[in-house]
Amino acid sequence: MLTFKQDQRKNNPEPVNGYNLFKNLTWYPPAETKISWSAILSAFTRSSGDFKNKLCNYLGVSQCVLANSGRALLYLLLNTLKKRDEERRDEILVPGYTCYSVAASIAKAGLKINVYDLDPATLQPDFNSLRKATSEKTLAIIFQHLSGIPTSGYEFKKIAQETGVPLIEDAAQALGGSIDSHRLGTIGDFGLFSFGRGKPLPIGGGGALIGNNNDILSELELKLSNKGYDSLISTALTQVMSKPSIYWIPEMLPLGLGETIFDTGFDTSAMQSVIQNLAGNSMDTLDELNAHRRDIAKTYKEAFDDECVIPITEGGSAVYTRFPVMAGSTTIPKELKRLGVRRMYPKAIADEETIRLHLVDDPVPTPGASEIAGNLITLPTHMGITQTLAREIASKVAAMCQF
Repeated sequence: MLTFKQDQRKNNPEPVNGYNLFKNLTWYPPAETKISWSAILSAFTRSSGDFKNKLCNYLGVSQCVLANSGRALLYLLLNTLKKRDEERRDEILVPGYTCYSVAASIAKAGLKINVYDLDPATLQPDFNSLRKATSEKTLAIIFQHLSGIPTSGYEFKKIAQETGVPLIEDAAQALGGSIDSHRLGTIGDFGLFSFGRGKPLPIGGGGALIGNNNDILSELELKLSNKGYDSLISTALTQVMSKPSIYWIPEMLPLGLGETIFDTGFDTSAMQSVIQNLAGNSMDTLDELNAHRRDIAKTYKEAFDDECVIPITEGGSAVYTRFPVMAGSTTIPKELKRLGVRRMYPKAIADEETIRLHLVDDPVPTPGASEIAGNLITLPTHMGITQTLAREIASKVAAMCQF
């Protein structure tokens, strides 16, 4: 149960009445959108460097593939693995609570989705569940770093090696994190990254795939796309519309902001050249963004008792794209939504009706994943959140849950 430290409640009492109209119209995004205007403007005309090389150097790898999205790369990778296996195995193991885009990529590749459970207290995998779900039909195992919190890959690697299947590391929310001095995304046989809105490097779109099998990476076929000026303009508009004084407008419109849906109809193409320019121009800000997120996460940690905070695996450094808290199934009031507090994926993978058709016939139970879906909320950590605002958010979360 979430418990708010009493001294923090005393030092930061619940504000009473008096919010003026301006404050009521101030809305904060739930996750990072910040990209510098200089990076955006220069992307229209020139590149400040090769993004692919910058990313490879940052991760300490020799090769990566860039595409229009992370889910496109996962689909292409799984399709290639299926063909290489001559379609003898057809099940992909995924966390019971994960982004629906992962499930969509599997379904698009014509493969079946299998699940393993997670521990609600730590968000870490239940390896007994994983072993039960693993079989001779398993083609690949996927593990994740939810909210950029490191998951140790050692037990995963052991199980993958025993089973003789590749290990795919979903680091979409974890670029810049590490564990035991290894960059997150470089632990598995393949590492997947995303650069969409709310990700560690939020350039508005695109993805990257790295791996220790260059032959497989070279087989991924990506058609060329347009220059990407429309995507760049969209990223620029996001910078304007995500300002707290304006963000209430898109929040009130039926745009589906932050909505999680299962959709296999996505496009697969190479990362647009202008978006590569933007990514290259923005890469130098990644560590600054992550440092800010960690500072805000530290403020949240100090506000709540230790047993309420998701622990970090020993030797790990988290990114904290959002700060997760198991706060129960209480409806998040508008006042907290205005401050960027949200839930994540609405249901566990096995509980989502649109995904069930693509599940294996008899998946292992995932009660932990269902508990996470029902009780997890996330607190914003992005550059628009100050230390003072973080303490206010923590106080209001505690009041919401009556702790």
